[in-house]
Amino acid sequence: MLLNSFLHKKFISTIETRKLLPYNSSLLVSFSGGQDSLTLLKILFDLKKLYNWKIYLIHFDHRWRSDSMLASKQVFRYAKLYNFSVYYFECPKYLNTEESSRKWRYTTLINTAYINNLKTIVLAHTATDKAETVLNNLFRGTGLDGLSSIRWSSNLSNAVQLVRPLLNFYRSETAWFCRKYFLPVWIDQSNYDYSLSRNRLRQELIPYIKSYFQPQFEEKSCVLSSLIALDVDFLEQEALRIYSLILHEHLIAINYLVIQLLHPSIQTRILKLFFASYVDLNLNSKQISDMIFFINQSILNNINIKNYIVGIDGTWLYIGITRRQIEK
Repeated sequence: MLLNSFLHKKFISTIETRKLLPYNSSLLVSFSGGQDSLTLLKILFDLKKLYNWKIYLIHFDHRWRSDSMLASKQVFRYAKLYNFSVYYFECPKYLNTEESSRKWRYTTLINTAYINNLKTIVLAHTATDKAETVLNNLFRGTGLDGLSSIRWSSNLSNAVQLVRPLLNFYRSETAWFCRKYFLPVWIDQSNYDYSLSRNRLRQELIPYIKSYFQPQFEEKSCVLSSLIALDVDFLEQEALRIYSLILHEHLIAINYLVIQLLHPSIQTRILKLFFASYVDLNLNSKQISDMIFFINQSILNNINIKNYIVGIDGTWLYIGITRRQIEK
């Protein structure tokens, strides 16, 4: 087939410049049946022979809508048309919020890729999604990490990488692409439920901003997010470098006297890394703030965080387990 659309050419240029989807890769593609995932799958199929890709689909049915089974059936029909295998998952009923279902999706994606020896997970996030995420996270009071959360690629483990090759595509472009190739877009009626803040942001706020403040809002937001990502990468690398130097050789402890000398931004990242690495605990901003005060004042009293004790002994900040946790 002739790859004569400008989005085909844009896609090829992107994956080769950024080295996102190398030759002979096995790809697990998250496929909803919407215009973005249809665009992604159509381009991947058109380039399949050229790059010798093996393509597998994964579809999540949240069962939140009365027509969700019909949407899933359309996904299966499309997969059969292109001879793709599909991994199908239904969301457990107890997961009834956006956040809980998002965690379930990502956990399932990683497990499916790992179990089936698929090295690359491919998502259809676009520049429009990235702009929406920047604005949505800003309203939530996020830090720098939240403003740079959607990246071109990220390593989820030593064996699995997540890739978003459409991050320089806009929703207007994927809509055009679906019209050009007569792709059967499934209209998700829940996208027009304005009780969901993200829908109101997408359907009302962003069009208003583009009309009255910044016509290139999506482009400007993506530039901002990319610039912030550079700073975040530097801070993460610096925090990891220092963290590796101040770890105790045998105990679950770090040198708090060194931490006292650091900027609060680096202190925060080191503490998050320390707790996440050893006790799989994601500290919130209040816990981090209390911990930094605890360290900077050299307070000798122990403090409790969930089922753990944090204390200072000599030059070391250590994590211990409470008696209640031991009894369990």
